[in-house]
Amino acid sequence: MAAKVVCFINYKGGVGKSTSTYHVGCYLAQYLNQRVLLLDIDPQTNLTFLCSAIENWQRFKRTTGTIASLYRRFQDRQSLDTKRFIWRSPVSIGRHSIANLDLIPCDIDLLGEDLGGGQVLGTFPTLEAMRRNATEYLRERSFLSRALKEVESDYDYVLIDCPPNLYLMTQNALLASQKFVVPTIPDHLSTIGLSILLQKVEKIGQLVTAAGALADATVQNMQVATLGGIVFVRVRLGGTMLTTAHASKMAELRQNFPGSCFPTYTTELIGYTEAAAAAMPVWGLQNANAIRAAQKGEYDDITREFVRKV
Repeated sequence: MAAKVVCFINYKGGVGKSTSTYHVGCYLAQYLNQRVLLLDIDPQTNLTFLCSAIENWQRFKRTTGTIASLYRRFQDRQSLDTKRFIWRSPVSIGRHSIANLDLIPCDIDLLGEDLGGGQVLGTFPTLEAMRRNATEYLRERSFLSRALKEVESDYDYVLIDCPPNLYLMTQNALLASQKFVVPTIPDHLSTIGLSILLQKVEKIGQLVTAAGALADATVQNMQVATLGGIVFVRVRLGGTMLTTAHASKMAELRQNFPGSCFPTYTTELIGYTEAAAAAMPVWGLQNANAIRAAQKGEYDDITREFVRKV
């Protein structure tokens, strides 16, 4: 049975994409006994560094490679051999690794690989030229689909952490996924673009459909992921109560996007930051702040809702 593939997207940075991808993946593997592959395609490499110390990543990059290495093979039209680039069980809590949780790491070498790939719109001298451009347009967006096709039967879930944009790699993720999840902070600046984001994803889908009508059969029938949900993160508390601004913004978005917003959210707690520095999920770090955050069970509930939605 093929894995469920879900990407986490938002073209605004700092909204908890990596933290959400990481904690949902860790919870699925550790507590729900699911086989999970984390895929980091953000050159900031935050998801990778949440999984393991930088020294371990440097060693893996030197001896094995990263998603950038895999993409170079795709560009050179070599066999991908995706399994070769999977980092097995990189997340440890104490002396024990989280079983069934693997990673394909990223690195800054992927930066700048968001250009090119043919076009659909424009003027072409011949129908054949139009067909070639449409085929190249879809081929460049088929990289992740092809890479995951080689390993999808080994996992129950593949979670993709995307860069804060809708460029080529994020479009690859949207075409490789069945669903996308949008983590967002419920404030004015972070949510003002949510409708625009969904419109842009719809536009990408229209371009893909147009290209598919012209392209070679090898890259036809590609489809863009549909919305799996909106997750509110880093919700601000004033004492023990939600701030009025965040509470009203969440209520507004739940009205505007009925059925899409997760009922549970994460709060702005220092325990998440401290756990990230230790490369552990928040429930794995045994200090006062992390324990306090873990006891709220925010990602427990979010992950269970994630399973229901996707």
